[in-house]
Amino acid sequence: MYFPVAASHWYRYFYTSVSGISDFPEFVSLGYLDDKELNYYESGMKEMVPRHRAMELTAGAAELRSWTQILQGEEQTGKVGIQTLMTRTNQSGGIHMYQRMYGCELRDDGRTGGFLQYGWDGKDFVSFDKERSVWVTPVPWGLITKEKWDKDRGFNQQNKGYLEGTCIEWLKKYLQYGQSQLRPVAPTVSFTRLGDSKKLSCAATGFYPQSIELKLRRGQAAADEYSSGVRPNHDGTYQMEKQTDFEPSDPAKFSCVVDHAGLSQTLVVFYEPKPASMLPVIIGIVIAVLVLVALAVVGFVLYRKKAGQKTGYNPAKTSDKAESSSNSSATA
Repeated sequence: MYFPVAASHWYRYFYTSVSGISDFPEFVSLGYLDDKELNYYESGMKEMVPRHRAMELTAGAAELRSWTQILQGEEQTGKVGIQTLMTRTNQSGGIHMYQRMYGCELRDDGRTGGFLQYGWDGKDFVSFDKERSVWVTPVPWGLITKEKWDKDRGFNQQNKGYLEGTCIEWLKKYLQYGQSQLRPVAPTVSFTRLGDSKKLSCAATGFYPQSIELKLRRGQAAADEYSSGVRPNHDGTYQMEKQTDFEPSDPAKFSCVVDHAGLSQTLVVFYEPKPASMLPVIIGIVIAVLVLVALAVVGFVLYRKKAGQKTGYNPAKTSDKAESSSNSSATA
């Protein structure tokens, strides 16, 4: 029975504020629709820049100005956040990074999801649990922020409403205008075994989106040993490889089972060993024939020599014949 991989679409934003690096923007904002860059903004820019067809079709000049003003406000918030967290963590200088990340997910089966979290120097600082409408922190110095934000119930409800409502509405809107760039593409699947290698690999490539299930099997059992994970191709599609130990004498059937949104049903590809090459045999036969021919020629030459020695016939030299003829003429 076919259980398709539920396609998942995301609408996400990443705000990054940095201090202590002179040649790096103090603030950068990146918006994504799935894995495609939706828009871009950095400190010093006068306007957010669309990077996706869906954004270009939905955002007019007024909306771009509104977004730019929001991001300029986020830039100032990031500066304050860096100073606050430096105090909380007892630091007075150095390079620091303050991040805000949020977004929502819409799956083909109708389920939705969302996240909102903050980071400090590359580690989680505090995150929003939208199911309980409370903040969670993994570090002791994050309790001050958690308790402060949890007291503002209106603030928490606003975040929950955005992740479950407004964010999903924008995601649907962008998906409507960006379908041509987000249409699923089925993978190309093949087995590879180099020479006498005892490793057998199954590779899927050229697929989009990146969500995929790839299983390498020996008979009915899983045979996975190594997985490359999903990796990007240069053309915006993705690739993935799984590898297992392999003995050429193993009678079991090896197969690669793939589920992807671009496939109408589960794809099963079986490994078919390539027949042994006849080239070495052909080369061996040719060499053997050449050797036999050479032996025959040598034998024939030796035979002729022996035959000439047995008759006792020694042909006269050309000079002797000429001298005899000359003498005969003189006598006459």
